[in-house]
Amino acid sequence: MQNYKVSIAYDGSSFYGFQKQRSRPTVQGKIEEVLDLLIKDYELNYSGRTDAGVHAKEQVLNILTDIKITEKLISSIDKLLGNSISVNSFNQISNDFHARYSAKERTYVYSTMDNQKKLPYLLNSTHQHNSSLDLEKLNKISQLFLGKNDFSSFAKVEKNKNPEREIFKSVWKKNSNIFTYTITGNSFLRNMVRNLVGVQLAFNDNKLTLKEIKSQLDKPDGNRLNYIAPANGLTLWKVKY
Repeated sequence: MQNYKVSIAYDGSSFYGFQKQRSRPTVQGKIEEVLDLLIKDYELNYSGRTDAGVHAKEQVLNILTDIKITEKLISSIDKLLGNSISVNSFNQISNDFHARYSAKERTYVYSTMDNQKKLPYLLNSTHQHNSSLDLEKLNKISQLFLGKNDFSSFAKVEKNKNPEREIFKSVWKKNSNIFTYTITGNSFLRNMVRNLVGVQLAFNDNKLTLKEIKSQLDKPDGNRLNYIAPANGLTLWKVKY
């Protein structure tokens, strides 16, 4: 079999997440529908799941198949995927490459607007926050998450799964009235990124204190800080190998 690394992008607005579900449109479901038609016999892996409404600038797949994947075939795949999913690039790669297990870093970007005038053309990809945002305050809290930490108070943790993750970058920037949060880590727990964003927005709004957040990082007590930010602002930005 030959192994192909494929980078795709998608608008998650019309999907119930990445992972395949019965009777609901998902990104994986659409991809497999197209591959079943054009390739038939294959194994598909992906770098990670995204929730319903979450977008991707670069989601990485690997496809193991006996069929030679060419530019022409990729063009056909891209066309059949429709307007919400596109193929960025593809290349043949060694058979030991796995889109998920070979990944070293993943970067997510979250976009939000403060409570100024709505920009309807951005609402599918940018969260409209209901109060003013303070860049300095947001970056004060974002730095807490750097390094290795137990994030069990900030995510849904599956039984017997290690809740420790390492964060390499955690920073907010502002352009006009759009605030973007960039976070890079070795991997992320379920709902972890959206929950970290929600916790920071709660701190911005004086609903949580620095002490409360820091204590759950230093000594998690099982009481999850459940402040999940809306999905529409989140984009899987890059996967590094």
